[in-house]
Amino acid sequence: MTRNDVDGWVRVRGAREHNLKNVDIDIPRDSLVVFTGVSGSGKSSLAFGTLYAEAQRRYFESVAPYARRLLNQVGAPEVREITGLPPAVALQQRRGAPSSRSTVGTITTLSNLLRMLYSRAGTYPTGATHLAAEAFSPNTAAGACPRCQGLGKVHDVTEDLLVPDSTLSIREGAIAAWPGAWQGANLRSVVRGLGIDIEKPWRSLPRADRDWLLYTDEQPSVLVEPEAGRIDHGYYGKFWSAREHVMHVLSQSQSERMRERALRFVKSMPCPDCDGSGLRPEARAVTFAGRSIVEMNAVPLTDLADTLRMGVDATGATSPRAAAKPRNE
Repeated sequence: MTRNDVDGWVRVRGAREHNLKNVDIDIPRDSLVVFTGVSGSGKSSLAFGTLYAEAQRRYFESVAPYARRLLNQVGAPEVREITGLPPAVALQQRRGAPSSRSTVGTITTLSNLLRMLYSRAGTYPTGATHLAAEAFSPNTAAGACPRCQGLGKVHDVTEDLLVPDSTLSIREGAIAAWPGAWQGANLRSVVRGLGIDIEKPWRSLPRADRDWLLYTDEQPSVLVEPEAGRIDHGYYGKFWSAREHVMHVLSQSQSERMRERALRFVKSMPCPDCDGSGLRPEARAVTFAGRSIVEMNAVPLTDLADTLRMGVDATGATSPRAAAKPRNE
């Protein structure tokens, strides 16, 4: 430790970042220090472009090269010498641009550090392969749940939306999500050709038939016999389940009216594959201090430091598994 580290001062010599002209300044540590001046006088260049940039550069030197890509780097400042500089964080006065995937953790980059912790010091299930830090993020291809693409939510149909009145029969329009006019009549004819009673109230049909009509991916073609008194020879009609019809309209239709109608039968719900976390199961299975990263993300920020500290005390700063990994991953 140098004399400058001991005497409680940060000393900057020859700062030339942006509009600074070989500025020398001594700044007391453990104090509230304010830089004032007119616009363009170099306040931000000194505080953020010089002091914070140098503190961050020194921190990066202690981080494994593979992990540096997870952190926002601002580059080395133009300065001759800085002494007595402690580790630093920067809280800049600027409006963020959050998205539907943003959290407090992602905006502050705390999530990046937490993912590094789970990658390096997490407890893995027996036989599991090591995961890079990216695998603990729902915003990357390596970590995102395949079903919901990392959003944690899916848009799907439910029986109560598809069939709002279970006292109606299929002929009476029980499956409200199906199209009207000729397409609806065609589907009812196909269902009758499949041997399902279209005259019974919906709630009286067997559960297996109801589930198949609403959710199946099968699309059989069925010969629709001509009605009595007609001279045509019938035709083959294609079956669409209620879900398939709704999803087809939402993904393919150019009609805003049809899309708006289809949206009436869809609601947002937690993804059943990832329990709303947006993560693949491999990442959810890794724990630190007995918690998965999903559970750790739910810990209030005021309690997070204590929770992590207890985990470090219990497991050590680096797990044996992590210590065995090469540093150049």
